[in-house]
Amino acid sequence: MAQPTIKLRYYLMDEVCIHNKKTDFWIVIHKNVFDLTPMIKDRRDHWNRNMDYLVAYGGKDLSHFFHENGEPRTEISVNSGRPRVLFPPILEVAISEFAKTKHAMWSQDPFYHIGRVTRRPRRLRLINTLTGKVQHMTVCDEDSIYDIQQKYKFRYNHHAGSYEWRKFSNGAKICGVLNLNATLDGNGLTDDQDCDVELPPPSIWLYYTDDLTIA
Repeated sequence: MAQPTIKLRYYLMDEVCIHNKKTDFWIVIHKNVFDLTPMIKDRRDHWNRNMDYLVAYGGKDLSHFFHENGEPRTEISVNSGRPRVLFPPILEVAISEFAKTKHAMWSQDPFYHIGRVTRRPRRLRLINTLTGKVQHMTVCDEDSIYDIQQKYKFRYNHHAGSYEWRKFSNGAKICGVLNLNATLDGNGLTDDQDCDVELPPPSIWLYYTDDLTIA
């Protein structure tokens, strides 16, 4: 089963919030995820109070400081009567050209933009038919089955690729192989979003293929 190479571009807020250190620093602005680690690393020898202010917001949502297009929100200074930004760290830039796009604020710089927060988290059950273990996961609505497989591999089972990922259909009588390029909805694995009653999360069944070469 050929594995597509799809870059993970959607994140849960639970995945973003753990990147809250100087050596691993992400923030969110209007659902856009930014990895500012290169800029912070570049500023180690040129630190100031604004940078301390910035790192206090590691892994957090800064949308209230910015417009939808990434432009910083401003207020009128009571001292000068002129506009000033609400979030001063937006004025900080990488010292070298290595870690920035010329003339772009980091909130609008594609160099730092690594993805978006999911529009909706999805609950999921993964059932390992070899071990009988049931693993509950929360994934992004936009994730393909391949994305989910990689997350499962990283978090729970390094040999995730040695299993065939299947679903049951036709009244739970037929076991069908999943399309790795499609999402949960694209594979017919819907949830209870539009249902009046709470339904169990969709299930994916893992069948061991005895092929460790694709682990």
